Amino acid sequence: MTAVPGISMLRNTKLPLEEKIKLLEERLATLESKYGEVQVDKSTQSESLQTNGQDGNKEAIDVDIISRARVVINRRDETTGERKDFDVTDPAVSAPGKNKVATEQNYAFLLRKFIFYTDDPTSELEITGIELRSLLKQLLQHYPYHIFLGDAVSISSPFECLVLNWDLLESEAQKLGSTLDDQVARDDLKLLLATIKESSDPKLEDYFRIRDHLKASSSITFDTLWTIFPPGTLVHSAPFLRLDQLFVVQDYQTAWPNNDNARSKRLLYWNLDCWTYDWNGQYFQRYGITLSIDYFEGFKPISSLPVRPFDVVENPSKLKDKLLRRGKLFREYCSIPKDCRMFQYSGKAILDKSGFRGVSSSSDDDSQNATGSDRQKQSNVIGDVMVDFESYYKHGLATAQIADFNISEETTECKCPNCTSNTTLQNIFRVRYDGATGDQSEEWEEEQIMLCPPRLLGYVLREKKWAQLDVNSVLVSKHGEVNAFWDKLILAGEDGGKETKAMLHGLIKNHGNSESGDGKTGYHLNDIVAEKGKGLVILLYGPPGVGKTSTAQTIASAARKPLFSIGVADVGTSAGLVESNLETIFDLATTWKAVLLIDEADVFLQSRARGQAGPTTERNALVSVFLRVLEYYQGILILTTNQISQFDVAVQSRIHIAIRYEGLDKKQTVSIFKGFLEQYKARGLVQQNIFKKIMDWVERDLSKRKFDGRQIRNIVTSAMGIALADEERDTPGLTIEDLQSVVAYMGNFKGDLEYQMRAYEDAQNGARYS
Repeated sequence: MTAVPGISMLRNTKLPLEEKIKLLEERLATLESKYGEVQVDKSTQSESLQTNGQDGNKEAIDVDIISRARVVINRRDETTGERKDFDVTDPAVSAPGKNKVATEQNYAFLLRKFIFYTDDPTSELEITGIELRSLLKQLLQHYPYHIFLGDAVSISSPFECLVLNWDLLESEAQKLGSTLDDQVARDDLKLLLATIKESSDPKLEDYFRIRDHLKASSSITFDTLWTIFPPGTLVHSAPFLRLDQLFVVQDYQTAWPNNDNARSKRLLYWNLDCWTYDWNGQYFQRYGITLSIDYFEGFKPISSLPVRPFDVVENPSKLKDKLLRRGKLFREYCSIPKDCRMFQYSGKAILDKSGFRGVSSSSDDDSQNATGSDRQKQSNVIGDVMVDFESYYKHGLATAQIADFNISEETTECKCPNCTSNTTLQNIFRVRYDGATGDQSEEWEEEQIMLCPPRLLGYVLREKKWAQLDVNSVLVSKHGEVNAFWDKLILAGEDGGKETKAMLHGLIKNHGNSESGDGKTGYHLNDIVAEKGKGLVILLYGPPGVGKTSTAQTIASAARKPLFSIGVADVGTSAGLVESNLETIFDLATTWKAVLLIDEADVFLQSRARGQAGPTTERNALVSVFLRVLEYYQGILILTTNQISQFDVAVQSRIHIAIRYEGLDKKQTVSIFKGFLEQYKARGLVQQNIFKKIMDWVERDLSKRKFDGRQIRNIVTSAMGIALADEERDTPGLTIEDLQSVVAYMGNFKGDLEYQMRAYEDAQNGARYS
């Protein structure tokens, strides 16, 4: 018999249409002959198909099986110009033992092939046989899109519901039916699979030609990626910081990639729609996410794909243990109480944006931060963080992300009664995982725990940025003794500020009791206006570098609260925006029970004097808004400023305690210097004899220079940089000469700056009184 060209030849668009049709007819005629060669041992089936009567006797069922298929070509009628169906084969396919003809009323399915002048042929199936339709509905009830619900079932190529379940359907087609109708359905299914495999469309024919090889080698081609990702498949990828993560396949956006243009292949990718499992601040639920696989040539091991089925990963038991440990941590961190959300962090993180969504500013930079236009930045983070999904959604980014992949509650999942009542479908889509609260009384499945992502959402306090945090880099904060924090803080006075520190400690402790108690034992009084004046506002004023910020940090540490630091740029300077901005920031600080620090708060506290020489109306409104909002804040607020000479008279009544900071005295200077040097000494970078020599010099000479705390830190770190850069030293480490060299330069700069400042002040005073 002469070989008949395969359908893939029809891709040659240079062939005339008549030639394409001729080739197709020859191919289908060959297929028909193959159908006729299918023989069934009727006697064997008759013995196998038996039923038990009421009297217990076995009665053989007389099998009368007809395999029925009809194949047509849909093309343009050359006479009328309209598209119509043309029969290619005899509508009857001989059945084993019974040569009955299948009429239009009794064929099981119709394969319709569409022929076009320029595009590749496509095809569709119409499942008309009741028996076959019922069997497919039973076998594929786990497949979405309710294809087999109605009386008319139509499936377009590449027949995903059938190809993705090919092994299951082939296995079921080989089984003997329990009844006559069941056997008819299984023989029809066998014929249907043969038809699809041999004569459906060119791309699908190519796939079945290599399918056995793909299975044997556990490899795949780019064009056939869709065949290994049926809905409900558990897949593995690593989109966030290259950390392992599991997803559930929902669907793919297209089966065959459009890769005909060779020049665009390097830009080609294939999208897979999946579900991830995440926390929204109130409960756990599935979120939609789209993962991508870039174009590749030839065959590729499935295990090397950036997204691959979980059952092909290396050492799945080890990965499972790791995912279970991390998933339990994720669940614990997400469901922790609001006042326990501060953690220490050490590791990589993705910094999403600075500022607060809904907080606007008059400056371009602030507006940019407020809209979240900062590009994502991977960074190494060490310090305190707030783990808070709810605040992230409310004040940070409007939508959640995993790395730079958006995740969304909106998916194409069907919510119709047929789908929601389909238990099998609901199970493969893990719908039962939605709505979990994380309460310890809930029993979670292992897979549910493994689906938890490797990232948490929160806020990095030092960087002042919303961030995606690695679960395994989050550490439980280790609180030291309260007295240890106060001992490290050196304030002015003969007693090192002990009296001041004791007063601050008492205020903070009592304010904390008032926050957590019922109000009966707190020190607050009820104002005429409810909820007014219940905050604790502390003003720290004095020259720079004398410990104002250190005091704020100590207060937060002693209170075991986050230090939430903001600046004027975060609040804005426009009176029309400040009120809503402050309310947003105060709301966030209240949620976290944080110590709120507004550094350099002069602009909010200046006098609202009238007249041409006074502040503008805009500035008056700014101060008025700030003071009004301040009265309703119920947390701890610390304001710092370098001077109070122009403070508004109404500021005084809003301040609970004000502490003045003087320039550092000798005792403070020596103590601060010693604290920095001891850190280097502990690392072996300062020898003991050198340390003593340096401290003698500090007490004798350096303490007279009137350097502030920041300047002392800069002197020590700069000197250490010089020491470490000198590779020719016999003994590495800091020397007194390194420090003296830096002090000489700093001293000159300090003197010049003071001279210029005095000249400026004299000029200002002269202009004022002239």
